[in-house]
Amino acid sequence: MSRAAGIEDQPLEGPVPPRVDEADYARLAKALCSVTCVTSPEYHELLLGKLPRVRSGVNRNAVPVVFTDALVGRCRESRLLGVLMRWIGYWSDDSQSWRAASLIAEPLVREEEWIQVSQAIPEATRQQVDVVREELGRYEAAAFRGEADRVRGSRHIDRTPSDTAWHTFVALAEIPGTGGESALVEFCALLGAGGVLRCAVLLEGWGGGAVPEAPGGVPGPDAGQDVPARLVVHVERGEERGRHDLRYWTVLREHRGGPADFCDSGTRRGVTQDRIADNVGILLGLVEVDHRRDLHEGRMRVELVGELDLFRELEADRWQEARTGPGLLPLGARAEVVYRAAELEVATWRDYDAGRKALAQRWAALLRCGSGLHLDTAHEPRTKERLSGRTYREPLEDRLADDRIALLSVPSHLDDCHQSVRSAIRFGIPVVVWRSADNGRGIGPWLNLGQVGREVTVSSEKIQAIPQVLHKSRAGGVSPDDSGYIEESFEVAVFYHDSLPVLPDPPPLTASSIRTAPR
Repeated sequence: MSRAAGIEDQPLEGPVPPRVDEADYARLAKALCSVTCVTSPEYHELLLGKLPRVRSGVNRNAVPVVFTDALVGRCRESRLLGVLMRWIGYWSDDSQSWRAASLIAEPLVREEEWIQVSQAIPEATRQQVDVVREELGRYEAAAFRGEADRVRGSRHIDRTPSDTAWHTFVALAEIPGTGGESALVEFCALLGAGGVLRCAVLLEGWGGGAVPEAPGGVPGPDAGQDVPARLVVHVERGEERGRHDLRYWTVLREHRGGPADFCDSGTRRGVTQDRIADNVGILLGLVEVDHRRDLHEGRMRVELVGELDLFRELEADRWQEARTGPGLLPLGARAEVVYRAAELEVATWRDYDAGRKALAQRWAALLRCGSGLHLDTAHEPRTKERLSGRTYREPLEDRLADDRIALLSVPSHLDDCHQSVRSAIRFGIPVVVWRSADNGRGIGPWLNLGQVGREVTVSSEKIQAIPQVLHKSRAGGVSPDDSGYIEESFEVAVFYHDSLPVLPDPPPLTASSIRTAPR
Protein backbone atom coordinates (compact mmCIF):
# COMPACT_ATOMS: atom_id res chain seq x y z
CA MET A 1 0.00 0.00 0.00
CA SER A 2 1.33 3.44 -0.87
CA ARG A 3 1.84 5.98 1.85
CA ALA A 4 -0.97 8.13 0.47
CA ALA A 5 -3.48 5.31 0.13
CA GLY A 6 -5.49 4.69 3.29
CA ILE A 7 -3.28 6.78 5.54
CA GLU A 8 -6.30 8.01 7.48
CA ASP A 9 -6.96 4.44 8.60
CA GLN A 10 -3.44 3.78 9.83
CA PRO A 11 -3.19 3.85 13.65
CA LEU A 12 -0.64 6.18 15.14
CA GLU A 13 1.74 4.98 17.82
CA GLY A 14 0.14 7.29 20.35
CA PRO A 15 -0.86 10.88 21.03
CA VAL A 16 1.02 13.49 19.05
CA PRO A 17 3.79 14.74 21.39
CA PRO A 18 4.00 18.41 22.27
CA ARG A 19 6.34 20.29 20.00
CA VAL A 20 9.75 20.86 21.55
CA ASP A 21 12.39 23.13 20.02
CA GLU A 22 15.53 25.01 21.02
CA ALA A 23 13.56 28.08 22.10
CA ASP A 24 11.87 26.04 24.85
CA TYR A 25 15.20 25.26 26.49
CA ALA A 26 16.17 28.92 26.35
CA ARG A 27 12.82 29.86 27.91
CA LEU A 28 13.40 27.36 30.72
CA ALA A 29 16.88 28.73 31.45
CA LYS A 30 15.46 32.25 31.59
CA ALA A 31 12.62 31.18 33.90
CA LEU A 32 15.06 29.48 36.27
CA CYS A 33 16.83 32.81 36.73
CA SER A 34 13.86 33.81 38.91
CA VAL A 35 14.04 30.72 41.15
CA THR A 36 15.94 31.56 44.33
CA CYS A 37 17.52 28.16 44.91
CA VAL A 38 19.05 28.29 41.42
CA THR A 39 20.39 31.84 41.44
CA SER A 40 21.64 32.01 45.06
CA PRO A 41 25.40 31.27 45.18
CA GLU A 42 25.00 29.23 48.36
CA TYR A 43 22.87 26.74 46.42
CA HIS A 44 25.21 26.44 43.42
CA GLU A 45 27.62 24.02 45.04
CA LEU A 46 24.77 22.05 46.63
CA LEU A 47 22.89 21.77 43.33
CA LEU A 48 25.93 20.75 41.31
CA GLY A 49 26.88 18.27 44.01
CA LYS A 50 23.66 16.41 43.25
CA LEU A 51 24.52 16.40 39.53
CA PRO A 52 28.15 15.22 39.34
CA ARG A 53 27.83 14.34 35.65
CA VAL A 54 27.20 17.98 34.67
CA ARG A 55 29.23 20.05 37.12
CA SER A 56 32.41 20.05 35.01
CA GLY A 57 30.68 22.04 32.29
CA VAL A 58 29.06 24.68 34.50
CA ASN A 59 30.79 27.70 36.03
CA ARG A 60 29.25 28.05 39.48
CA ASN A 61 30.58 31.63 39.74
CA ALA A 62 28.90 32.85 36.56
CA VAL A 63 26.06 35.39 36.56
CA PRO A 64 22.60 33.78 36.81
CA VAL A 65 21.70 33.96 33.13
CA VAL A 66 24.98 32.26 32.11
CA PHE A 67 24.80 29.76 34.96
CA THR A 68 21.24 28.62 34.22
CA ASP A 69 21.85 28.46 30.46
CA ALA A 70 24.88 26.20 30.97
CA LEU A 71 23.07 24.14 33.61
CA VAL A 72 20.06 23.45 31.37
CA GLY A 73 22.31 22.67 28.42
CA ARG A 74 24.49 20.20 30.29
CA CYS A 75 21.48 18.49 31.90
CA ARG A 76 19.86 18.20 28.50
CA GLU A 77 22.98 16.54 27.07
CA SER A 78 23.21 14.15 30.03
CA ARG A 79 19.46 13.42 30.13
CA LEU A 80 19.24 14.79 33.64
CA LEU A 81 16.73 17.55 33.03
CA GLY A 82 14.06 15.68 34.99
CA VAL A 83 16.44 15.09 37.90
CA LEU A 84 17.41 18.77 37.88
CA MET A 85 13.80 19.94 38.00
CA ARG A 86 12.96 17.60 40.86
CA TRP A 87 15.87 18.84 42.96
CA ILE A 88 14.92 22.47 42.28
CA GLY A 89 11.31 21.67 43.15
CA TYR A 90 12.43 19.98 46.36
CA TRP A 91 14.25 23.13 47.49
CA SER A 92 11.93 25.81 46.12
CA ASP A 93 8.99 25.22 48.47
CA ASP A 94 6.47 25.41 45.60
CA SER A 95 7.15 29.08 44.91
CA GLN A 96 5.37 30.90 42.11
CA SER A 97 8.61 31.23 40.12
CA TRP A 98 9.17 27.48 40.43
CA ARG A 99 5.66 26.68 39.21
CA ALA A 100 6.17 28.90 36.16
CA ALA A 101 9.46 27.17 35.33
CA SER A 102 8.01 23.70 35.86
CA LEU A 103 5.23 24.37 33.33
CA ILE A 104 7.86 25.20 30.72
CA ALA A 105 9.94 22.17 31.69
CA GLU A 106 7.13 19.60 31.64
CA PRO A 107 7.08 18.86 27.88
CA LEU A 108 10.90 18.91 27.80
CA VAL A 109 11.12 16.38 30.60
CA ARG A 110 8.46 14.18 28.98
CA GLU A 111 10.43 14.20 25.73
CA GLU A 112 13.59 13.28 27.62
CA GLU A 113 11.82 10.42 29.38
CA TRP A 114 10.35 9.18 26.09
CA ILE A 115 13.82 9.06 24.50
CA GLN A 116 15.24 7.17 27.48
CA VAL A 117 12.46 4.57 27.62
CA SER A 118 12.11 4.10 23.86
CA GLN A 119 15.82 3.41 23.44
CA ALA A 120 15.66 0.74 26.13
CA ILE A 121 12.34 -0.69 24.87
CA PRO A 122 12.07 0.03 21.10
CA GLU A 123 8.65 -1.61 20.77
CA ALA A 124 7.04 0.81 23.25
CA THR A 125 4.67 3.47 21.88
CA ARG A 126 4.15 6.91 23.33
CA GLN A 127 0.63 6.04 24.37
CA GLN A 128 1.81 2.94 26.21
CA VAL A 129 4.56 4.90 27.95
CA ASP A 130 1.98 7.48 29.03
CA VAL A 131 -0.12 4.69 30.58
CA VAL A 132 2.86 3.39 32.55
CA ARG A 133 3.90 6.92 33.58
CA GLU A 134 0.40 7.63 34.92
CA GLU A 135 0.28 4.48 37.03
CA LEU A 136 3.85 4.37 38.34
CA GLY A 137 3.58 8.06 39.22
CA ARG A 138 1.11 7.07 41.97
CA TYR A 139 3.75 5.04 43.83
CA GLU A 140 6.68 6.34 45.82
CA ALA A 141 10.03 5.00 44.67
CA ALA A 142 10.27 2.98 47.89
CA ALA A 143 7.32 0.80 46.84
CA PHE A 144 9.53 -1.03 44.33
CA ARG A 145 12.96 -0.22 45.76
CA GLY A 146 13.76 -3.90 46.27
CA GLU A 147 13.06 -4.79 42.64
CA ALA A 148 15.04 -1.78 41.40
CA ASP A 149 18.05 -2.57 43.57
CA ARG A 150 17.95 -6.14 42.38
CA VAL A 151 18.30 -5.27 38.68
CA ARG A 152 20.72 -2.35 39.06
CA GLY A 153 23.20 -4.26 41.24
CA SER A 154 26.04 -1.94 42.24
CA ARG A 155 25.36 0.53 39.43
CA HIS A 156 24.36 4.05 40.46
CA ILE A 157 21.06 5.63 39.48
CA ASP A 158 20.21 9.29 40.02
CA ARG A 159 17.62 9.78 42.76
CA THR A 160 15.88 12.67 44.50
CA PRO A 161 13.78 12.72 47.71
CA SER A 162 10.58 13.27 45.70
CA ASP A 163 11.10 10.33 43.32
CA THR A 164 8.17 8.15 42.32
CA ALA A 165 8.39 4.63 40.91
CA TRP A 166 8.17 6.22 37.45
CA HIS A 167 11.39 8.14 38.03
CA THR A 168 13.10 4.90 39.06
CA PHE A 169 11.70 3.31 35.90
CA VAL A 170 13.29 6.01 33.73
CA ALA A 171 16.61 5.94 35.58
CA LEU A 172 16.96 2.18 35.03
CA ALA A 173 16.72 2.74 31.27
CA GLU A 174 20.14 4.39 31.42
CA ILE A 175 22.12 1.48 32.88
CA PRO A 176 22.89 -1.98 31.46
CA GLY A 177 21.29 -5.07 32.92
CA THR A 178 22.83 -8.45 33.66
CA GLY A 179 21.83 -9.83 30.25
CA GLY A 180 23.36 -7.01 28.24
CA GLU A 181 20.04 -5.24 27.71
CA SER A 182 18.91 -2.25 29.71
CA ALA A 183 18.20 -2.95 33.38
CA LEU A 184 14.75 -1.54 32.61
CA VAL A 185 13.84 -4.70 30.67
CA GLU A 186 14.51 -6.84 33.75
CA PHE A 187 12.62 -4.35 35.92
CA CYS A 188 9.60 -4.62 33.58
CA ALA A 189 9.69 -8.41 33.88
CA LEU A 190 9.63 -8.20 37.67
CA LEU A 191 6.81 -5.65 37.84
CA GLY A 192 4.80 -7.50 35.21
CA ALA A 193 5.06 -10.80 37.05
CA GLY A 194 4.17 -9.12 40.35
CA GLY A 195 0.71 -8.27 39.07
CA VAL A 196 0.04 -5.41 41.49
CA LEU A 197 -0.16 -2.90 38.62
CA ARG A 198 -2.96 -2.43 36.14
CA CYS A 199 -0.35 -2.21 33.37
CA ALA A 200 1.29 -5.50 34.47
CA VAL A 201 0.53 -7.28 31.18
CA LEU A 202 2.15 -4.48 29.19
CA LEU A 203 5.23 -4.50 31.43
CA GLU A 204 5.52 -8.27 31.26
CA GLY A 205 5.54 -8.04 27.46
CA TRP A 206 8.32 -5.46 27.55
CA GLY A 207 10.23 -7.71 29.91
CA GLY A 208 10.01 -10.63 27.52
CA GLY A 209 7.87 -12.61 29.92
CA ALA A 210 11.02 -13.87 31.65
CA VAL A 211 11.53 -13.02 35.29
CA PRO A 212 15.02 -13.24 36.81
CA GLU A 213 15.11 -15.76 39.62
CA ALA A 214 14.62 -14.21 43.02
CA PRO A 215 12.46 -14.49 46.09
CA GLY A 216 8.84 -13.82 45.28
CA GLY A 217 7.54 -10.76 43.60
CA VAL A 218 4.57 -8.80 44.85
CA PRO A 219 1.22 -10.49 44.11
CA GLY A 220 -1.61 -8.31 42.90
CA PRO A 221 -4.78 -7.59 44.90
CA ASP A 222 -6.51 -10.44 43.05
CA ALA A 223 -3.60 -12.88 43.05
CA GLY A 224 -4.54 -16.35 44.21
CA GLN A 225 -8.19 -15.87 43.29
CA ASP A 226 -10.03 -15.65 40.01
CA VAL A 227 -11.20 -12.24 38.83
CA PRO A 228 -15.03 -12.10 39.06
CA ALA A 229 -17.41 -11.26 36.26
CA ARG A 230 -18.17 -7.62 37.03
CA LEU A 231 -20.99 -5.15 36.63
CA VAL A 232 -19.61 -1.65 37.25
CA VAL A 233 -22.28 0.99 37.86
CA HIS A 234 -21.42 4.69 38.22
CA VAL A 235 -24.14 6.51 40.17
CA GLU A 236 -24.29 10.23 39.35
CA ARG A 237 -26.64 13.14 39.93
CA GLY A 238 -29.10 13.61 37.05
CA GLU A 239 -30.19 16.82 35.36
CA GLU A 240 -33.45 16.92 37.32
CA ARG A 241 -33.50 17.34 41.06
CA GLY A 242 -34.02 14.07 42.88
CA ARG A 243 -33.12 11.96 39.85
CA HIS A 244 -29.93 10.13 39.04
CA ASP A 245 -28.06 8.65 36.09
CA LEU A 246 -26.57 5.16 36.09
CA ARG A 247 -23.64 4.59 33.70
CA TYR A 248 -22.78 0.93 33.55
CA TRP A 249 -20.40 -1.60 32.00
CA THR A 250 -20.06 -5.35 32.15
CA VAL A 251 -16.47 -6.59 32.43
CA LEU A 252 -16.05 -10.15 31.14
CA ARG A 253 -13.55 -12.55 29.61
CA GLU A 254 -13.89 -13.59 25.99
CA HIS A 255 -12.01 -16.86 26.53
CA ARG A 256 -10.78 -18.90 29.48
CA GLY A 257 -7.61 -17.55 31.04
CA GLY A 258 -7.78 -14.33 29.04
CA PRO A 259 -8.08 -10.77 30.38
CA ALA A 260 -11.45 -9.37 31.39
CA ASP A 261 -12.54 -6.53 29.09
CA PHE A 262 -15.17 -3.80 29.27
CA CYS A 263 -17.94 -4.83 26.88
CA ASP A 264 -21.68 -4.10 27.23
CA SER A 265 -22.37 -0.55 28.36
CA GLY A 266 -25.14 2.01 28.56
CA THR A 267 -26.79 4.71 30.65
CA ARG A 268 -30.09 4.78 32.53
CA ARG A 269 -31.18 8.36 33.09
CA GLY A 270 -33.62 10.00 35.47
CA VAL A 271 -33.76 7.19 38.03
CA THR A 272 -35.37 8.07 41.36
CA GLN A 273 -33.68 7.21 44.65
CA ASP A 274 -36.10 4.39 45.48
CA ARG A 275 -35.51 2.71 42.09
CA ILE A 276 -31.70 2.72 41.96
CA ALA A 277 -31.22 -0.70 43.59
CA ASP A 278 -34.00 -2.19 41.43
CA ASN A 279 -32.29 -0.90 38.28
CA VAL A 280 -28.95 -2.32 39.40
CA GLY A 281 -30.69 -5.68 39.89
CA ILE A 282 -32.04 -5.52 36.34
CA LEU A 283 -28.57 -4.71 34.99
CA LEU A 284 -27.10 -7.62 36.95
CA GLY A 285 -29.39 -9.82 34.91
CA LEU A 286 -27.25 -8.95 31.87
CA VAL A 287 -24.32 -10.69 33.53
CA GLU A 288 -26.35 -13.62 34.84
CA VAL A 289 -27.52 -14.66 31.34
CA ASP A 290 -24.21 -13.98 29.56
CA HIS A 291 -22.38 -17.20 28.64
CA ARG A 292 -19.05 -15.48 29.33
CA ARG A 293 -19.94 -15.47 33.02
CA ASP A 294 -18.94 -19.15 33.11
CA LEU A 295 -15.34 -18.14 32.41
CA HIS A 296 -15.11 -16.51 35.87
CA GLU A 297 -15.45 -19.63 38.03
CA GLY A 298 -18.96 -18.67 39.13
CA ARG A 299 -17.98 -15.36 40.76
CA MET A 300 -19.99 -12.22 40.01
CA ARG A 301 -19.48 -8.79 41.52
CA VAL A 302 -21.47 -5.56 41.43
CA GLU A 303 -19.27 -2.50 41.95
CA LEU A 304 -21.13 0.71 42.77
CA VAL A 305 -19.07 3.83 42.09
CA GLY A 306 -20.13 7.24 43.38
CA GLU A 307 -19.23 10.25 45.48
CA LEU A 308 -19.20 9.62 49.21
CA ASP A 309 -21.63 12.47 49.88
CA LEU A 310 -24.04 11.09 47.28
CA PHE A 311 -23.91 7.58 48.74
CA ARG A 312 -24.66 9.07 52.15
CA GLU A 313 -27.57 11.06 50.80
CA LEU A 314 -29.03 8.05 48.96
CA GLU A 315 -28.57 5.67 51.93
CA ALA A 316 -26.67 3.46 49.51
CA ASP A 317 -25.47 1.16 52.28
CA ARG A 318 -28.85 -0.61 52.12
CA TRP A 319 -28.78 -1.42 48.41
CA GLN A 320 -27.40 -4.93 48.95
CA GLU A 321 -30.62 -5.66 50.90
CA ALA A 322 -32.94 -4.69 48.01
CA ARG A 323 -34.95 -7.65 46.70
CA THR A 324 -34.54 -7.95 42.94
CA GLY A 325 -34.37 -10.54 40.18
CA PRO A 326 -35.46 -14.20 40.18
CA GLY A 327 -37.55 -15.00 43.23
CA LEU A 328 -36.90 -11.45 44.47
CA LEU A 329 -33.58 -12.41 46.00
CA PRO A 330 -31.65 -9.64 47.76
CA LEU A 331 -29.02 -8.10 45.52
CA GLY A 332 -26.28 -9.18 47.93
CA ALA A 333 -27.38 -12.82 47.64
CA ARG A 334 -27.13 -12.75 43.84
CA ALA A 335 -23.59 -11.36 43.64
CA GLU A 336 -20.79 -9.80 45.63
CA VAL A 337 -21.67 -6.14 46.21
CA VAL A 338 -19.01 -3.55 46.95
CA TYR A 339 -18.86 0.24 46.91
CA ARG A 340 -16.06 2.35 45.43
CA ALA A 341 -15.62 6.05 46.20
CA ALA A 342 -15.37 8.15 43.04
CA GLU A 343 -12.94 10.37 44.93
CA LEU A 344 -10.36 7.56 44.77
CA GLU A 345 -11.31 6.24 41.34
CA VAL A 346 -11.57 9.38 39.19
CA ALA A 347 -8.31 11.18 38.51
CA THR A 348 -9.99 14.59 38.15
CA TRP A 349 -10.53 14.69 41.93
CA ARG A 350 -7.19 16.40 42.49
CA ASP A 351 -7.78 16.76 46.25
CA TYR A 352 -7.46 12.97 46.52
CA ASP A 353 -4.21 12.54 44.57
CA ALA A 354 -2.37 11.71 47.79
CA GLY A 355 -5.06 9.20 48.72
CA ARG A 356 -4.77 7.43 45.37
CA LYS A 357 -1.00 7.19 45.73
CA ALA A 358 -1.31 5.96 49.33
CA LEU A 359 -3.93 3.40 48.25
CA ALA A 360 -1.51 1.79 45.79
CA GLN A 361 1.28 1.82 48.37
CA ARG A 362 -0.90 0.23 51.06
CA TRP A 363 -1.93 -2.59 48.70
CA ALA A 364 1.71 -3.16 47.75
CA ALA A 365 2.76 -3.26 51.42
CA LEU A 366 -0.15 -5.53 52.38
CA LEU A 367 0.62 -8.05 49.66
CA ARG A 368 4.36 -7.91 50.12
CA CYS A 369 4.11 -8.50 53.89
CA GLY A 370 1.24 -10.98 53.72
CA SER A 371 -0.72 -9.14 56.40
CA GLY A 372 -1.99 -5.73 57.40
CA LEU A 373 -3.64 -3.97 60.31
CA HIS A 374 -7.38 -3.83 60.89
CA LEU A 375 -8.43 -0.78 62.88
CA ASP A 376 -11.83 -1.28 64.49
CA THR A 377 -13.36 1.89 65.93
CA ALA A 378 -15.89 -0.14 67.90
CA HIS A 379 -13.15 -0.39 70.47
CA GLU A 380 -11.92 2.46 72.59
CA PRO A 381 -9.28 4.58 70.84
CA ARG A 382 -5.93 5.08 72.40
CA THR A 383 -5.50 7.99 74.78
CA LYS A 384 -2.75 10.58 74.83
CA GLU A 385 -1.52 12.70 77.69
CA ARG A 386 -1.12 16.48 77.52
CA LEU A 387 1.65 18.37 79.31
CA SER A 388 -0.89 19.29 81.96
CA GLY A 389 -1.36 15.60 82.73
CA ARG A 390 -4.90 15.43 81.33
CA THR A 391 -5.65 12.68 78.82
CA TYR A 392 -7.64 12.90 75.60
CA ARG A 393 -8.78 10.54 72.86
CA GLU A 394 -6.37 10.11 69.98
CA PRO A 395 -7.89 11.59 66.78
CA LEU A 396 -8.71 8.97 64.17
CA GLU A 397 -6.56 10.76 61.58
CA ASP A 398 -3.47 10.23 63.75
CA ARG A 399 -4.06 6.49 63.67
CA LEU A 400 -4.91 6.27 59.95
CA ALA A 401 -1.52 7.74 59.06
CA ASP A 402 -0.01 4.33 59.87
CA ASP A 403 0.60 2.92 56.38
CA ARG A 404 0.23 -0.64 57.68
CA ILE A 405 -3.53 -0.14 58.13
CA ALA A 406 -5.37 -1.82 55.24
CA LEU A 407 -8.84 -2.12 56.77
CA LEU A 408 -11.02 0.20 58.86
CA SER A 409 -14.34 -0.90 60.31
CA VAL A 410 -16.90 1.29 62.05
CA PRO A 411 -19.93 0.07 64.02
CA SER A 412 -22.61 2.36 62.57
CA HIS A 413 -24.29 3.34 59.32
CA LEU A 414 -22.75 5.71 56.81
CA ASP A 415 -24.57 8.80 58.05
CA ASP A 416 -23.08 8.45 61.54
CA CYS A 417 -19.60 7.40 60.45
CA HIS A 418 -19.39 9.71 57.42
CA GLN A 419 -16.39 11.70 58.64
CA SER A 420 -14.50 8.57 59.67
CA VAL A 421 -15.04 7.03 56.23
CA ARG A 422 -14.02 10.26 54.49
CA SER A 423 -10.82 10.34 56.52
CA ALA A 424 -10.11 6.73 55.54
CA ILE A 425 -10.59 7.57 51.87
CA ARG A 426 -8.32 10.60 52.10
CA PHE A 427 -5.62 8.38 53.63
CA GLY A 428 -6.10 5.72 50.93
CA ILE A 429 -7.31 2.88 53.19
CA PRO A 430 -8.11 0.05 50.71
CA VAL A 431 -11.08 -1.48 52.58
CA VAL A 432 -13.64 0.28 54.80
CA VAL A 433 -16.46 -1.70 56.43
CA TRP A 434 -19.51 -0.21 58.09
CA ARG A 435 -22.99 -1.17 59.27
CA SER A 436 -26.18 -0.02 57.63
CA ALA A 437 -27.94 -0.44 61.00
CA ASP A 438 -27.53 1.89 63.96
CA ASN A 439 -24.93 0.86 66.50
CA GLY A 440 -24.39 -2.57 65.03
CA ARG A 441 -21.49 -4.82 65.85
CA GLY A 442 -18.27 -4.86 63.89
CA ILE A 443 -17.69 -7.36 61.11
CA GLY A 444 -17.31 -9.98 63.78
CA PRO A 445 -14.93 -12.64 65.03
CA TRP A 446 -14.11 -13.79 61.47
CA LEU A 447 -11.35 -11.17 61.48
CA ASN A 448 -10.09 -12.30 64.90
CA LEU A 449 -11.14 -9.18 66.76
CA GLY A 450 -11.30 -8.85 70.48
CA GLN A 451 -8.13 -7.00 71.41
CA VAL A 452 -9.85 -3.95 72.82
CA GLY A 453 -8.06 -0.69 72.15
CA ARG A 454 -5.55 -2.16 69.70
CA GLU A 455 -5.18 -2.66 65.97
CA VAL A 456 -5.39 -6.31 64.94
CA THR A 457 -3.10 -8.01 62.43
CA VAL A 458 -5.07 -9.77 59.67
CA SER A 459 -3.76 -11.85 56.77
CA SER A 460 -3.89 -10.34 53.29
CA GLU A 461 -5.95 -13.35 52.15
CA LYS A 462 -8.73 -12.51 54.60
CA ILE A 463 -8.77 -8.86 53.63
CA GLN A 464 -8.88 -9.72 49.92
CA ALA A 465 -11.65 -12.26 50.49
CA ILE A 466 -14.10 -9.92 52.25
CA PRO A 467 -16.43 -9.47 49.21
CA GLN A 468 -16.61 -13.26 48.71
CA VAL A 469 -17.13 -14.06 52.37
CA LEU A 470 -19.93 -11.51 52.66
CA HIS A 471 -21.62 -12.97 49.59
CA LYS A 472 -21.40 -16.51 50.94
CA SER A 473 -22.97 -15.46 54.22
CA ARG A 474 -25.72 -13.55 52.41
CA ALA A 475 -26.41 -16.44 50.04
CA GLY A 476 -26.62 -18.97 52.86
CA GLY A 477 -23.46 -20.72 51.77
CA VAL A 478 -22.09 -20.94 55.31
CA SER A 479 -23.74 -21.77 58.61
CA PRO A 480 -23.46 -19.75 61.84
CA ASP A 481 -21.04 -22.38 63.14
CA ASP A 482 -18.56 -21.87 60.29
CA SER A 483 -15.52 -19.63 60.80
CA GLY A 484 -16.38 -17.58 57.69
CA TYR A 485 -19.90 -16.73 58.85
CA ILE A 486 -20.69 -13.02 59.23
CA GLU A 487 -23.64 -12.25 61.45
CA GLU A 488 -26.36 -10.00 59.93
CA SER A 489 -24.27 -9.82 56.76
CA PHE A 490 -26.85 -7.80 54.82
CA GLU A 491 -26.27 -4.95 57.26
CA VAL A 492 -22.55 -4.97 56.49
CA ALA A 493 -21.43 -2.71 53.63
CA VAL A 494 -17.91 -2.33 52.32
CA PHE A 495 -15.84 0.13 50.32
CA TYR A 496 -13.41 -2.10 48.45
CA HIS A 497 -10.79 -0.40 46.27
CA ASP A 498 -8.54 -2.86 44.46
CA SER A 499 -6.54 -2.39 41.25
CA LEU A 500 -9.34 -3.46 38.89
CA PRO A 501 -10.32 -0.45 36.72
CA VAL A 502 -13.80 1.06 36.90
CA LEU A 503 -13.60 2.79 33.51
CA PRO A 504 -12.42 1.42 30.15
CA ASP A 505 -9.19 2.72 28.69
CA PRO A 506 -9.66 5.61 26.23
CA PRO A 507 -9.67 4.48 22.57
CA PRO A 508 -6.33 4.72 20.74
CA LEU A 509 -5.73 7.91 18.81
CA THR A 510 -5.84 7.52 15.01
CA ALA A 511 -5.01 9.90 12.21
CA SER A 512 -8.66 10.19 11.20
CA SER A 513 -9.61 11.37 14.71
CA ILE A 514 -7.25 14.35 14.68
CA ARG A 515 -8.83 17.64 13.66
CA THR A 516 -6.57 19.98 11.79
CA ALA A 517 -7.07 23.68 11.32
CA PRO A 518 -8.07 24.72 7.77
CA ARG A 519 -5.28 26.22 5.74
